[in-house]
Amino acid sequence: MMKFLRPRPLRESVYAALLLSLGLAMLFYTICRVLFFVFNQGFFEETSFSDLLYLMLAGLQFDLSAVLYTNALFLVLMILPFPFRYHPVYRKVVKWVFLVCNAIGIAFNSIDFVYYRFTLRRTTASVVQEFGNENWGKFATSFLVDFWYVPVIWIALVVALAWLYNRIELVRPKNLNPWYYYPWHTALMLLTVGLTIVAIRGGIRHSTRPITLSNAGQYVERPQEMYIVLNTPFSVIRTLNKPTYQKITHYQEPELSQLFNPIHQPADSGQFTPKNVVVIILESFGKEAIGGYNQHLEDGKYTGFTPFIDSLMTQSKVYWNSFANGRRSIDALPSVLTGIPSVQEPFVLTQYVSNTLPSLPRTLREKGYQTSFFHGAPNGSMGFDALMNLMGVEQYYGMTEYGKPEDFDGMWGIWDEEFLQFMAGKLSTFREPFMSAVFTTTSHHPYRIPDRYKGKFKKGPYEIFECIGYSDMALRKFFETASKAPWFKNTLFVITADHSATYTYYPEYQTAWGNFAVPIMFYAPGDPGFRGVEKDRVVQQLDIMPTVLGYLKYDKPYFSFGKNMLNPTEGNFAVNYQGGYQWTEGEYLLQHDGANALGLFNYREDKFLKKDLKGTLPEIQTPMERKLKAFIQQYNNRMVDNKLTVNSSK
Repeated sequence: MMKFLRPRPLRESVYAALLLSLGLAMLFYTICRVLFFVFNQGFFEETSFSDLLYLMLAGLQFDLSAVLYTNALFLVLMILPFPFRYHPVYRKVVKWVFLVCNAIGIAFNSIDFVYYRFTLRRTTASVVQEFGNENWGKFATSFLVDFWYVPVIWIALVVALAWLYNRIELVRPKNLNPWYYYPWHTALMLLTVGLTIVAIRGGIRHSTRPITLSNAGQYVERPQEMYIVLNTPFSVIRTLNKPTYQKITHYQEPELSQLFNPIHQPADSGQFTPKNVVVIILESFGKEAIGGYNQHLEDGKYTGFTPFIDSLMTQSKVYWNSFANGRRSIDALPSVLTGIPSVQEPFVLTQYVSNTLPSLPRTLREKGYQTSFFHGAPNGSMGFDALMNLMGVEQYYGMTEYGKPEDFDGMWGIWDEEFLQFMAGKLSTFREPFMSAVFTTTSHHPYRIPDRYKGKFKKGPYEIFECIGYSDMALRKFFETASKAPWFKNTLFVITADHSATYTYYPEYQTAWGNFAVPIMFYAPGDPGFRGVEKDRVVQQLDIMPTVLGYLKYDKPYFSFGKNMLNPTEGNFAVNYQGGYQWTEGEYLLQHDGANALGLFNYREDKFLKKDLKGTLPEIQTPMERKLKAFIQQYNNRMVDNKLTVNSSK
């Protein structure tokens, strides 16, 4: 079989073979980057071909680091300065080490061909922790079935890699002088180790910190393009030991608190009203699926997939410009129930989750509320039960407490219809006032609904829409049951989603703001005056806790990174993270890397974010940057110092 054409001296060189082998690995990482872009092109509409070429060139630095990390054993076996490196048996061992290590690296890259659309990030080490309590066998089976083409591509890439590796010939030198061979190859080994360390770190200067995910930001114009520059093995390796937040000193007090202050003071007037509170977090209910939010689509003919939520919007307090603070399910609960967002990595997977946390359940429990949380998944799923414990929730209801395994959907948990009915029944046994939250499960990949409902719900361009229709029906039945209970009219319901949908059809929901667009609405059946649509305010999941406390006229100071939407003096912003910070205020969206602005857009007039206004509106951009930097300073410093409560802030 044809070998790479090399003169015999090069075919006798271990280091020539090593460079060719590592070059092959780099080539296949580049191929994976191209495939990643092709599979996810809808998320990078603004990235031109010339931009892509530049980003791919920039990505070589991260590929080299990842290749050297993952091929460390192969590299060691190759550079040991002994003649047995040329032995056929040894060469076979080295070959399989190379193929296995790089097959794993290619597998991680291949996973993100499709998994990126779920998180809008490269997969990191936190994914293993996030799903550590789940049934990996079922997940793997579901993935292989639904995305069968990914393992096919992976196998093809590994086979091609093996074929090309076999073309690299290494032969024993005819004349091997030990007096020359050992000193020279020992020196080459030491030089290789040094160069490898420099390449992994990303620089030679002693002040250079090892490159990490954030370093990709220096090559991009749009934050999400970081994930074209990065590769998945690098992202996993560099997050195995997550770096701690660094304290920041942009501003001194009292300027810092004037720009952004997470300590909320009670209103001067009003008496605390102990109404029940029920927070409903719907899995993957992006705003695109809800007709009431999209009356402009299809020339006004769009109806969406949630007839019940549409009807409830007419009786609720609805915020038009409403956003999630994260893209994962585990991002949502801290945002909604503690007023703490996830930045860079999910908050619950950082070391700071052990801080003393504020929370809506704990705050209301101090007022005599009975607190509970419902999640139809197997107990321990996503660590929600542990998180509820940290939040001070008294009672956790999961699949174990539900007690009817025949209603299990086979993947995620109890069907929404049955579990929400179970919740409605339990709420009627609680003493008032009570505070409860539920996280639904059915509208999640693989998007199955009970067989008895096949063909009953409207289908859309993706399977998720039929599933959302089913969960909307389950929510309607929950409210039908709850409306007959004596506690119903003394209750404030909050309805939102954990994150926007994985699959979106309309281009405006594939943008940097559309990726976080979720419903947020407040429904108080016993308070007909508390309804209407707020089209100018910007609301986020972080604002749910302060707004609930504001509605109840809570009479003590409390801590939250969000704002009370019933108090117009508390600002008009939302914050989230997508390869960089996004600060939405009024009608503008600022993209920022924490030090410098990356983009400024009027997202209401420019839905597709085509016109970058960065540098043209200093009267808009400068105040937004100052507030964002103050937010980051408050967030980082309070995380490091464990000052997430009112008392700790004194």
